[in-house]
Amino acid sequence: MAESAKAPTAAPPARRGGEELDEAIREAVREELAERGYAGLTFEGVARRARTSKPVIYRRYPSRALMVVDAWVRHAPADLPTQTTGSLREDLLALGRAFVVRFERIGLGTLRGLMAEVDEDFLPYLDQAATASAQEILGAAIDAARRRGEIGPEPLPPRVLQIPLVLVRHELLFQGHIDEAALTDMVDTVCLPLLTAGRGRGR
Repeated sequence: MAESAKAPTAAPPARRGGEELDEAIREAVREELAERGYAGLTFEGVARRARTSKPVIYRRYPSRALMVVDAWVRHAPADLPTQTTGSLREDLLALGRAFVVRFERIGLGTLRGLMAEVDEDFLPYLDQAATASAQEILGAAIDAARRRGEIGPEPLPPRVLQIPLVLVRHELLFQGHIDEAALTDMVDTVCLPLLTAGRGRGR
């Protein structure tokens, strides 16, 4: 009588390192956050999902907050607009919409959990990591608007340059959502008047 066929044994996962393993860990963090939220995120869960060990995770991230910042904030998907539209107003609206989507994808609970868990010295880094790419895109839109004559030739104060993203972030953190009407109101009644206040000077 022929021997019964044995079920094939699953091959062990291939040994990984470098960027391949780093990205597997980031993806595991994002999936764990989506399923369990920030409060339920653990090093053990991430290690199991990434098919690695907890010591490997600890060597990369000394805290849960740093692990989330790397996975969901610093390495967020390339979801922001990269081309200007020919209109500062439309550029601000497009960036605002994309920024809202990014924050909602990361999750308000995750962002509030990060802010509650990290110490004050870490907050500026968190802010920079979350907004640096959006601030760069905003700067490009303002430069394009200046070339078109929508903005005056004088440099804008740093705080004025931050206003569009600061308004959106504040509304998201404290209200939980921004609809199209609220976003349009921010752009039309606050951002555009401030950004274009110097138009016509120096001509």
